[in-house]
Amino acid sequence: MLKHLLSPARIGGLELRNRIAVAPMGVEIAEADGKVREPVIAYYEERARGGAGLIITENTSATYPRGANSAHELGVSSDEFLPGLQALTERVHQHGSRIAIQLAHHGKVGRLDTQDGRALLMPSAPRKKPGLSGPLDLSREEMGLMAAAAGGGRPTIREATAEDLRELVNDFAAAAERAQRAGFDAVEIHAAHGYIFSEFLSPAWNFREDEYGGSVENRSRLLRETLAACKAATGLSFPVWCRIDAMEYGEETGIRPDDAQRTAELAAEAGADAIHVSAYAPPLGAGFTQAPIVHAESGFAAFASAIKARVSVPVIAVGRISPEAGDRMIRDGQADLIAMGRQMLADPATARKLAENRSAQIRPCIYCYTCVAQAFFDRSVRCAVNPITAHEAELAERSREKSPHPQHVLIAGGGPAGLEAARVAASRGHRVTIFEKDAQLGGTLRFAALVYEPNERLLGWLESEVRSLGVEIHLGRELRSEDVQELKPDCVIVAAGARRDPSAIPGSDLPHVLDGDGLRNLMSGEGERSSKNRMAWTDRFIIGAGRMLGILNNPGQLRTLSHRYMPLGDQIVIVGGGLVGIELAEFLAERKRKVSVLEEGEIFALEMAHPRRWRVLHDIREAGVDLIGRARVERISEHEVEFSVADAEGKTEKRHIEAQNVIITLGLAANPGLAARLEGLETRIISIGDCTGVGYIEGAIRDGFHAALSLDDKMQTE
Repeated sequence: MLKHLLSPARIGGLELRNRIAVAPMGVEIAEADGKVREPVIAYYEERARGGAGLIITENTSATYPRGANSAHELGVSSDEFLPGLQALTERVHQHGSRIAIQLAHHGKVGRLDTQDGRALLMPSAPRKKPGLSGPLDLSREEMGLMAAAAGGGRPTIREATAEDLRELVNDFAAAAERAQRAGFDAVEIHAAHGYIFSEFLSPAWNFREDEYGGSVENRSRLLRETLAACKAATGLSFPVWCRIDAMEYGEETGIRPDDAQRTAELAAEAGADAIHVSAYAPPLGAGFTQAPIVHAESGFAAFASAIKARVSVPVIAVGRISPEAGDRMIRDGQADLIAMGRQMLADPATARKLAENRSAQIRPCIYCYTCVAQAFFDRSVRCAVNPITAHEAELAERSREKSPHPQHVLIAGGGPAGLEAARVAASRGHRVTIFEKDAQLGGTLRFAALVYEPNERLLGWLESEVRSLGVEIHLGRELRSEDVQELKPDCVIVAAGARRDPSAIPGSDLPHVLDGDGLRNLMSGEGERSSKNRMAWTDRFIIGAGRMLGILNNPGQLRTLSHRYMPLGDQIVIVGGGLVGIELAEFLAERKRKVSVLEEGEIFALEMAHPRRWRVLHDIREAGVDLIGRARVERISEHEVEFSVADAEGKTEKRHIEAQNVIITLGLAANPGLAARLEGLETRIISIGDCTGVGYIEGAIRDGFHAALSLDDKMQTE
C-alpha cells in the first residue's frame, strides 16, 4: 500500500482525497470552437471515476481564440463557454475528484494566431536562433501536416507593449473568475513550456530593458502580477498556482534551476498556493523527449525536490514518475503531489486500483509517444494501449457492460491482438478459449518485450488479465478446423499474426543470417535444436542451461542475461530500418555490438510515433550505430554484406560492410491462410491484428478491443 501517495492532501483551502493528480495534457478532443461538449466531459469524467484526487485540465485558452495553440483547445474567454465548463465540473465532482483549470496563452507557439492572420505576442523580438543541429527524421507527409497545423504561413511577431501586458493580466483574472463560476476548484497558470509567461521568464527570449526584463525579479513580474490579479478576482481562499520550467534545455542562456527556484519563491510570495514543476526544450528533435515529455524515469524529480526546499507551499512533481517513486518522493519530503499524464491515458483507473491494492491490474503505459505525437498534427489524442482514450463517450460504458448474449469464442493466436480480444470478451461475460501454437503467450510482443522493457509490462498485464478472467488457454496447439467443428463456437477470432516471406537476397540462407523469427528463437532457445550447426558447443550449453533454469522464458531475465552473453557476433548488420530494425539496433548497441542498419528509404523507423523516433535515433547515433539510408542490399557473403547507396540524384555507389551476423527484419505480410481454411464452417469468423496487415502494438490492441465489442453486433441483428 502506497500510504504516502494515497494520503489526503491540501492546497490552500482545497482538500484532496489523495496526492495523485492527472497531469494537464493537450488532448484536443473539443470541436473547433473551444467549447466543452460530451466527448470532453466523458474523457475527464473517466479519470475522475478512476479515483484521482486532482484533475488538471489540458491547457485552456484564457484569451481564446487569441493566443490559442489550436482551434480544438478549450476556451474560457467569455461566458459563452460556461455551460460546457459547468457540465464538466459537475460530472467530475460526482466521483469525488477535484478539478483545476489550466489557463494558458501560447505566445510564440500560438498556432491559431498564425492561422487567423494575427501576430504572435512575445516579450521581445526574437534573435536569430540556430536550426535543428541533427537530422530532422520526419517524412514529407509529417512535415506537411505540421506545417498545416502551424497555419501554413510565416508567423509575424509583435513585441508586447505595456498596454498588452495590462490586458493580458486582466484577461487571465477574468478567466479565473469565470472558471470559479463554472465550478472549478482551482486555477493553474501555465508559465512553462515556452508559452508567454515562460518566454518572459527565459533570458533566451526576454530581452526587454523595462521592468519586465533583466533580473529574475523583473522577468517574473508578469507572472506575479497575474497570480495576484487572479487571487483578487476569485477571493483569497480560492487556490491559484502556477506551472513553471525548472530547466530550459537546448538554450545556452535559457532558464536554469537557480532561476526557477527564485521564481518559485517569488510566485509564492505573490500568492501562489502551489508550484507545479516541469521543464522545457525546443519541440523538434530528441529534445522534446528530454522535456517537456521526458523519457527518463523520474526525469524532473530532482527539480521538484530542489524547489520544495525553497518554498513552503505544496509542490506538484511530474515527469514519468511511477506510483512507487512518487510515494517515496512524498515520504522523503521532495514533493507533495504527483502528476501523471501518459499513464492516465493508458489507465484512467490507476488511482482507484492503487487504493484497492490492485496494482497488478493497472494497464501500463509503454511510452511509445503515440499520444503526444497527435498534437503536432492538430489531431485528437490517441493511446496505443487503450483504444477508449478520446472515445470515452461511446466506448467506456459499453466496454464495462456485460454482454446481453454471452457466447463461446475461440481465439486463434495469443499475441497482443488475441490477448486483448480475450480480455475484453471475457470481462463482458463471454466464454473464451485461446489456441496458441507457441509454447508461450505473447507472439511478437514477447520479442518486443525483450528489446524494449515497457513492452514487457504490457505483456505481463495482458497475460495476468486473461488468466484471472478464467480464459481457457491451449499452448503449443494451433487452432484447426476439427477444433471448430468439435467445439461449435459462436465465433472464431483469428489473430494468427503476420507471415514472414523468405528473403530473396542472395546469401540470406547462410548460417549466420537470421530473420526476426530466427533471432527470437535463437535468443529464447526455442530454435536451438534446429540451429545446432550454427552454434558452438559453449553456446548450446549456455542456452540449454538457460532453458532448464527458466531464464529464457522471461523477457526481463533474458534481457539482463543478454548484457553478459548472446549467441551473436560483435559486428552485426541489420537489413531493414523500420520499427523492428531500429529497436533491435538499440538493443544490440546497448550490448556493445557494432551495428549497421541498411534501409532502402530515406527515413528510419517510420512506423514509430515521431517523438519516439527522435529519441531512439538520437540515442543509437550517440551509441555509434551506423544508419545508412537509400541502401539496397545486393548480396550477403560469409563475412560481409554488399550493397549500393543512392544519392539524391539517383547515382549509386557500391559498398560493403563486414558482418559476423546479419539480421533481416523485412518480409512481414498479411497472413490470411488460417481464416481461409476456416471458411465454410458454420461459425462467424473475425480476422484481427497482423494477419490482416502489419499494424504493430497499437493496431493489434485496437483490433482486439473492437472485435470483442463487436461480438454482440450480429446477435442484435438476428
